[in-house]
Amino acid sequence: MNDKDKTELAKTEVSSAEDKTEVAGGAPTQLSADTTEVSTNPAKTHLSPIAPQDESDVATDTLAKMQPGFTLKERFQLGQKLGQGGMGAVFRAKDLRRVEAGHSDPTVAIKVITGDFAKDSRAFIALQRETDKSQTLAHPNIITVYDFDRDDAIFFMTMESLTGCTLDQYVISDAERAERVAYITDLANAIAYAHKRNIVHSDLKPANIFITDNNTLKVLDFGIARAYSAIEGDKTQADPDEISGLTPTYASYEMFERQPPHPADDVYALGLIAYEMLTGKHPFDRKSAPRAESTGLKPQRIKGLPGYQWKAIAKALEFRREDRWQDAGEFLRQFKGAGRRVKQLSLTLLVAIVGFSTYLLFFQPEAGPDVPFEALPPATQEQVLRNLNDGRQAMSFGDYNGALFYLDKAYELHPRNPDVMEAITAMLEEILANMPSSDDPEERAFYRQQLNELLKYPSLSQNPQLLELQKSLSDST
Repeated sequence: MNDKDKTELAKTEVSSAEDKTEVAGGAPTQLSADTTEVSTNPAKTHLSPIAPQDESDVATDTLAKMQPGFTLKERFQLGQKLGQGGMGAVFRAKDLRRVEAGHSDPTVAIKVITGDFAKDSRAFIALQRETDKSQTLAHPNIITVYDFDRDDAIFFMTMESLTGCTLDQYVISDAERAERVAYITDLANAIAYAHKRNIVHSDLKPANIFITDNNTLKVLDFGIARAYSAIEGDKTQADPDEISGLTPTYASYEMFERQPPHPADDVYALGLIAYEMLTGKHPFDRKSAPRAESTGLKPQRIKGLPGYQWKAIAKALEFRREDRWQDAGEFLRQFKGAGRRVKQLSLTLLVAIVGFSTYLLFFQPEAGPDVPFEALPPATQEQVLRNLNDGRQAMSFGDYNGALFYLDKAYELHPRNPDVMEAITAMLEEILANMPSSDDPEERAFYRQQLNELLKYPSLSQNPQLLELQKSLSDST
């Protein structure tokens, strides 16, 4: 990623007022990169019960008290405020329990919920349910949510702390198309993973997507806006430019009609984001879906984009749910070109693939693990099996990034485990079998980037066949 602004995250706020113009005129919210050192042995600043008062003053009073050094639940010590929006504020914080345990990184992100949301008695239950859902999403491209809790009148969420920039900042950078395509694939993988588990994001937008300093895409705030919408009780038709708790520019037509959440809602947002990432502009001039449809707007074809990828995006941008891809998995398969017929196959790439297939045919695994699986502690055995199963499940719907993430974790816990090695080998065969080959320089650049990502994993970093394939792609450019 090129020259991106660095910002400390906890996460961009989900603001009901955020997007008539996506934070007043489309300018990205800048989160401060400054940090504040916080003492690990502060004076007690835990909140005492808040005396009854006008509810409209609670949010203001709460944020006024929350300064660096303030402690929630006698555990989370606040540092720099990173951002603030309609639902609350985000802070960098130290987890004092981690400090006591000598953890190498005690930093977490704290999202404090305030405003109208915090005043509703149903908010705590709604957010707790959404947090429970988020905690089931263990994926390399989804932020890790630790817990949701309250301290007297303050609701807050703890999650992993990230450093990098939001996607709306990345969109205006000078990154190459191959890198952007790779990030779109990562985003689709993350959403497909959630859809496979019957979880809909419901507020997917560039401000809810983060690019870390180590070039990892992370999706944030699963279900938070939907939880906000659910407790309002207003089921009337929404104004085409107003939809409380959500972002009109990225909301599907059905969301304005208050229809139940559906994966195709996320697909619409995914299509919009993909279009923006590849062109730098919104396909409907930032108009809401009802207004864009009523004025007859159509997305312009993206120049230089392979036909199969344009088809994936164009169908995602259909206004009516029945005309869109029904989930992110369908979008992902089309965007990656799975199943399409290749008219011309590069001879160099063909030789490399044949060579790799021959290697797999005669490959004999190295000596087995030093410690038999049965001799591992029960907890470790359980972790290995869980990661192995998650890796196989990710493979089942083409999420190779997720599959590698889990299989690598299993390999780390039990090196040279035969079942893990077998799964890795099967995954590599699938990757090569599904990699559409072409003499087009841009597509080949994308394939090289895919191989580079594979070689980042410890279990594959020295794989001679992958290195040879990478070399063959580079030599043929």
